Amino acid sequence: MMPRPKLNRFLILLACIGIALYVGITALYGLQTEEAPAGENPTITKQQAAEHASNFINGRYAIKGTKTFVAYQSKKERSGYLQKEHLSESYNEAYGKPYPLDYYQVNVNDPQKGRQFDVEINYTDGAVIGWRETYHEGGDRALISKQKADILAKQEMRAQGLNPDDMKEIDKKEVADPQASSGLVLYYEKQSQPMGEAKLQVRTQFDDQSLVGYTVLFNLPASHLAWLDDQDHSASVMTWISMGFSLLMTLAAIVFAIIYRKQMKFSSGLLLTAIFLAIYITNNFNMYPAFRSMSGGGAQAELATWSAIIFMNVLALALGISLYLSLVAGNGLWNSIGKPKWPSWKESKFGAEVFHGMGRGYLLALFILGIQQVLFYTGDVKFDVWAVNDPSDSVLNMVEPHFFPLMAWVAAISEEATYRLLGIMLFKKLFRNNFIAILIPSVIWAASHTQYPIYPVYTRLVEVTIIGIILGYVFLKYGFITAIFAHACMDSILMGMSLFSLGHVSDVLAGIFYLLLPALVGYLLAWLHGKRRGPLIPGEPPPRLEAL
Repeated sequence: MMPRPKLNRFLILLACIGIALYVGITALYGLQTEEAPAGENPTITKQQAAEHASNFINGRYAIKGTKTFVAYQSKKERSGYLQKEHLSESYNEAYGKPYPLDYYQVNVNDPQKGRQFDVEINYTDGAVIGWRETYHEGGDRALISKQKADILAKQEMRAQGLNPDDMKEIDKKEVADPQASSGLVLYYEKQSQPMGEAKLQVRTQFDDQSLVGYTVLFNLPASHLAWLDDQDHSASVMTWISMGFSLLMTLAAIVFAIIYRKQMKFSSGLLLTAIFLAIYITNNFNMYPAFRSMSGGGAQAELATWSAIIFMNVLALALGISLYLSLVAGNGLWNSIGKPKWPSWKESKFGAEVFHGMGRGYLLALFILGIQQVLFYTGDVKFDVWAVNDPSDSVLNMVEPHFFPLMAWVAAISEEATYRLLGIMLFKKLFRNNFIAILIPSVIWAASHTQYPIYPVYTRLVEVTIIGIILGYVFLKYGFITAIFAHACMDSILMGMSLFSLGHVSDVLAGIFYLLLPALVGYLLAWLHGKRRGPLIPGEPPPRLEAL
């Protein structure tokens, strides 16, 4: 049965409202006087960054034949402090060019002499903005005299554009790094032009005869770091609570699958689980640069990287099992009360449901994106919300960035199955109230998103809960397939647009492809079902887009 025209006009109206909200809020952001922190907009390639770093190390220390590894990095704590204190514009004017918040970090390894350096490269012009030796074979060496080190440090600061007379040597404890190169380390602090309570500092590092490290830092106030630790702790607690409730939901799925095993279709979740695992596991390998950047330097970096990838794939398998149980139990429970939410391939209405679900999904995704933009703006203006770039989840730290938007389907399949198909039914059985049945799994789902670098963290809980409530009502009204498409369309739009910032024509084309992918999936499945099962009504063709 085709949707009623009145209902279709309502969905189109929601989509138009969403677009208007998104465009309007974006325009309001453009009127703000304070500039946003630097985004992911490199103008040099990783290969060019590696060449700049290798040439620098060769020219400075006469080291040739080096191996390099390049990762995107960000001064997350500094960026957060500047935003929290509304100092981003002042920082950009005073320090943004020589000391950018986002940059490439190049690990330069000399396998012959057993030395390793981390070199920070400005990813807009290729300039070296800092470096330090991270590993040197041979153990401890004689220390350079402090007097000579001080002279070398001041010479370097002058060469880097700082006035040594404005730099005061300070005592600063350094966190011990078992893989770091041994030697003398001196710190200096700039006496003028602070950023709020943060002052520019320079860390200089020496071997037995020369300077082997020069890094610019900003000492952030202890009160800010304590606040940030408290926020991260709260996010961690909420994440663990979400994981605990999700585990309980999985256990409940096992129990109900056993109790209602005669009503369960144990083959119904196999294909979606296989798609989930295929994309998730492939993405773990795709994130090799991110895992490698978090492993640090030293001889054990490669081992640590692959250990992390293996661990993540084991976790993916566990999540796949949980997903399969959610699909089977959730689908079976709704069927058991005579309110099916997920038609099977064998049913004649499957093709139409997929096709219509795709159309509804796009319209609803546009509405949700508009609501999300309003929530972001409200949080920014009323609750002083800010966010920082996260290198561990950036497309710049992936082997193939073009693969990343496929993760939209991982999120859509797993989260809609767990928190809508299964979750709503479980809490509906407990409370006999639709709103509570939607609200509780939405809060559980939102709590798992609080470890994204958005502060204060409670605002993320509120934002995602509201989106979860919308998706919950979408599920109850239109079913599981529409909920998946609404979620996948929303994430595909956001992730596809993230490729646009990479700047190349191929990146833009890939982004456009992912924006259109849900439509391609919907058309393909409806076409295949029509081919296999025949037309929905004898003598009529498969549904057309105008019917939406």
